[in-house]
Amino acid sequence: MPTRSGRCTVLAMAALGLALSAPGRAAEAPPIPYTVIRDFDGQTTGDRAYDLSGMACRPAEADGTRLCVVVNDENRGAQFARLGATTLTPGATAYDLGTAPAPDIRGTPPAQSHCSGGPGKFNQLDGEAVAYAEPFFYVTGSHGCTRGKRKYKLSSMILTRLRPNADGTAAAETVSTYRLFDALMAAEPVRDFVLRDLEFDWNAPPPEGTPQPNGLNVEGLAVVGGRLYAGLRAPSRDGRAFLVSVPVEALFAQGNATLTADVTTIPLAAGPDAGIRDLTILPDGRMLVLTGASRNGLPVPYRLFLAELPTGTLTSVATIAPVRGENEAGKRIDGKAEAVVPLGPGPVLVLFDSLLNGAPHAYAVPLP
Repeated sequence: MPTRSGRCTVLAMAALGLALSAPGRAAEAPPIPYTVIRDFDGQTTGDRAYDLSGMACRPAEADGTRLCVVVNDENRGAQFARLGATTLTPGATAYDLGTAPAPDIRGTPPAQSHCSGGPGKFNQLDGEAVAYAEPFFYVTGSHGCTRGKRKYKLSSMILTRLRPNADGTAAAETVSTYRLFDALMAAEPVRDFVLRDLEFDWNAPPPEGTPQPNGLNVEGLAVVGGRLYAGLRAPSRDGRAFLVSVPVEALFAQGNATLTADVTTIPLAAGPDAGIRDLTILPDGRMLVLTGASRNGLPVPYRLFLAELPTGTLTSVATIAPVRGENEAGKRIDGKAEAVVPLGPGPVLVLFDSLLNGAPHAYAVPLP
């Protein structure tokens, strides 16, 4: 049955005439903006958040609201939030990695990288995705070189599992691991792209015709059936994006041993230059995939698909109409769709990187 908040959202969409689109086509009416009650935390004290890049929520509680975890890719951790019928309220810090790696992080950090910018500081998670599977939230860094300066940061190579306390105001338990890196290195079709530059330095471009490095980075995360699925924005190869799947408990096993588990790579026929921008699990257990450009600047639309597991067969659902707003520099831009959260049987909430507080908007989508 739909939650109270889900029913309210459906009714609001119906009142505004938000038409369901045919599969693969954008909705005919504009998406519905949600109100963000106050600003999410920016990179430093007093900053406003323009880089929200992942969000996942628990099922609705008695009052119809949902506890969520939101990640900003410029921060060192993640933040709680409360999702209402048409509102999103930022809450307390869920966790913070600090400025140096904690000694109890499980697994072993990567021994080397091919990031051309060399090593960087342990100062940002470069958080890209959040997943929820009772009773835990999972938050991952990008596991890639930084996009601008092409540096290797150990802080972005960490996957964290957290269990909220009873009232969702703090983490009752937090465990972090390096072993998602081991899984990526065991994924045969993509392993050669791990810790490679994401794209060229356009200030010093190589000779014309040189292929882009297409370095790996994680931007989607889902946990279902005891397995964790990491969705890769890149590499995109021959019109295929990739899921890397691994048993979740093996990632968080005690000690510093490297990963010992079966790793599966699932190709998704998402289209030329398309990569995974987010993953989420619907209430009936199906996987919803948000795709977009595998690199910045490519003319690839944001689309939603249903993915059949374990085959990776995709069913096109909708194209996400862009949301326009001002970026941190005050320039009008189209936001980058980076997070999708199911609101009920059909509606989804989408957050946009580069716009203030993610500019959350609800879309009605025709889920078959």
